[in-house]
Formats: sequence, structure tokens, C-alpha cells
Amino acid sequence: MTNPSQEIAVIGAGLVGAACALALAADGHRVTILDPDPPGAGTSSGNAGGIVTGAVVPTATPQVLRSLPGYVLDRNGPAVLRLRHAPRALPWLWRFVRAGRPAEVARIAAALQPLVQGSLRAHRHLAALAGAGGMITDEGWLKVFASEAEFAATGPDRALMDRAGVRYQVLDRDEVLSLEPGLNPDLARIGLHQPESGFVRNPRGLAQAYADAALSRGARHLRLRVRDLARRPDGVTLQTEAGPHHFARVVIAAGAWSAPLARQAGDRVSLDTERGYHLGFGRGTEDLLRRPVGLPALGMVLSPMQGGLRLVSGDELAGLTAAPDFRRIRALLPGARRALPGLADRPVATEWMGFRPSTPDSLPVIGPSSGGPQVIHAFGHGHLGLTLSAITALMVADAVAGRAPRIDPTPYGIGRF
Repeated sequence: MTNPSQEIAVIGAGLVGAACALALAADGHRVTILDPDPPGAGTSSGNAGGIVTGAVVPTATPQVLRSLPGYVLDRNGPAVLRLRHAPRALPWLWRFVRAGRPAEVARIAAALQPLVQGSLRAHRHLAALAGAGGMITDEGWLKVFASEAEFAATGPDRALMDRAGVRYQVLDRDEVLSLEPGLNPDLARIGLHQPESGFVRNPRGLAQAYADAALSRGARHLRLRVRDLARRPDGVTLQTEAGPHHFARVVIAAGAWSAPLARQAGDRVSLDTERGYHLGFGRGTEDLLRRPVGLPALGMVLSPMQGGLRLVSGDELAGLTAAPDFRRIRALLPGARRALPGLADRPVATEWMGFRPSTPDSLPVIGPSSGGPQVIHAFGHGHLGLTLSAITALMVADAVAGRAPRIDPTPYGIGRF
């Protein structure tokens, strides 16, 4: 038996928040989105566009832990911890190290599996509701390697994928180049292709489509910032710069800004920001590739987004207030131009930095607050915000409606902190 229509606030208009708003509005709830910015304008706008159905490998692994010292010492490495942020990041890093133990890696991969496996199907459902099915295509997710040694280093990751039942193809050079003829053959000796992954060339546009579809079902978007959250006997009051607003239930989907709201709801959470960067090469360069291509040895993904090819890279622990530092991603330009010779004479048109809301165990926080179901969490998706946004939204809608969960929510609960 489902619950009747309720007044529900969704804090955040990124991909997760917009998807939650649509799923809840489609269930007949009276939804209010609270975010001062347009849908998808923040971190959701800057990713590589992949809905990666085989993304079961957590960020913390034994291999990554062995590289942690270099993250501090190598200022041009693929990941970095800014020293000024280190004291604040230490509790998160301690949990990250614990999550990288082999038994934990196996547990986390098993918990990621049902989320990522259902991610594309969930997106197709919401996109159909939004009339946006054409925004999601089927090119898959490709990584390329220049040598047998590079590929062999992915053995532990492939073992996790095998245990999770992820289907992938190992390609030789000719097969890689048949998919992506613009790649440098010297850097594409072996490919790892996940053909069942989806691709969104305009993630911000998809967030807008989901939000518009929610609005067409009676939702509203208040361009207000939520400053405080307080439980009441009959629901939750949100304090904004325009005054208080009262709701029966609240969904916290504020990305990297979710932790203070979760604490006000009475919950402990370990959340930091893995800041990511991208460089955009402008219109006309999007035809150089057909799908996102990861180059692990170069620490980047090259992706043919709407409006131009995008170089995506960087894991930077530096908090929410430090200025961007584009030096590291600019240093990747020679490698990108070598990997994709068509970029050789293409200047960088745009630079971008965003805040990935990351938990130390690479699992999102999905489900009710420990203080009661008036508050539902939907944040902490790290590198998988686009991938997991739609399945998160359907799980939130199931929880609000009182339906049997489509996925066991236990691994994603706030109580693990």
C-alpha cells in the first residue's frame, strides 16, 4: 500500500535532485525543488557523460593506497591533497584507507553492482517520462592501453568486474581503431570496452529535461538557498533567505553541500569533495571521437560532448572554498594531443572545476535519516553522479511511497557512519 500525495522538498537541482523531483512528481507528490541555480548548472554539468553500468571498482583499492604518498608529493599527479585542507580531510582519509582493504573492496564492489547494473534502465525510464530518450545513446565506455603491462595492471579491477558479472570486451588494436579511428595507434594497443554503458552528450540538458518534466507534473522550483533544516512533529521546516518553508518530507540531494544539512537532521556523515576539472575544446572537436575514451596511463578521459570534446581529469581534496588550480590539467594537454592527433591544432576554449560529493567508501548515501523518514538522503555519489542519479531517484520514490525496495538499501544507509 502506497502513501498518499505529500508535500515534498528536494534540496538540490543537480542530476540527482532533478531525477528525484521527477520520480516523486510522477508518483503524484507535490514537489518543490530548492536551489538558487538552474537545473544541472553545477557539478552535474562537467562530467564525461558516461552511464557506466560496469563501474563496480571503488575509488579506494590496495593499488590506490600504495600511491597515496605521491598524491601529496607530486603536485602534477592525477590526484592531490592540498596541504591546507589536510587537517580537515584526515578523518575522511582514515576511512578511505580502511575502505581500501581487500575484504572491504570486495564488499563495496558487491554493493555497487546492483546500483550500476540498474542505472541505464532507470535513466531510460525517467527519460521516457521526460520525452528525452534521444539524449541517452549506446556507444558504451572504452578504455585504451598502450602496452600489455598497462593492461595487466588492470587485472584486479577486471577480477572485481568478473565477480560482479560485468560484461566487457577485450579488443586488439584493429578493433579499437575500428571503434575510434581518430586515436593514435601507438597508444591504443589494447582496449577494454563496456558496450552496455550509455552516453549523455549533454548532462546539464538531461538534468533540465528531468526538472522540466517534474514541473509539467505540478512541481515548482524555488530559486532559494536552504540555510537550516529543523524537524517538527508534523514534518520539516527549511529556513531560506526568503523565510521558512514547511514540508511533510525533505530529500537532501545537495551534492557536496549536503553534509551540514544531514547534521542538522541529526546524522553523522563522512563527506568530502573530490574536485574534478575539465578542459573544453569548442565546437567542431566533438567529431574527433564517437564515445568517451579513458586513458588510464595518462590520467584522463576524452569525451565528445555536445559543444566540443572535453578532457576530464583530476581528483583534488581541497574543500569547497579554495580557488581552482588548473595547472595539473593543463599539463595533460600534450598527452591528450598525442593520444588524439586531431586535437593538435585545437586551442582550449573553456576551463571548468566542480565538486564531486564523495564518501570514503565510494557508496552513495540513499535512504531515510536515522531520526526518521521525514528526511531522506540522496547524496555522496562521487564519480558516479550521472550514472547513479536515476536509480537513486527511483529508490527514493519507493521509500516515500512505502513500496518494497527494488534494491536492498542497507549498504547505502547513513547509519554506516
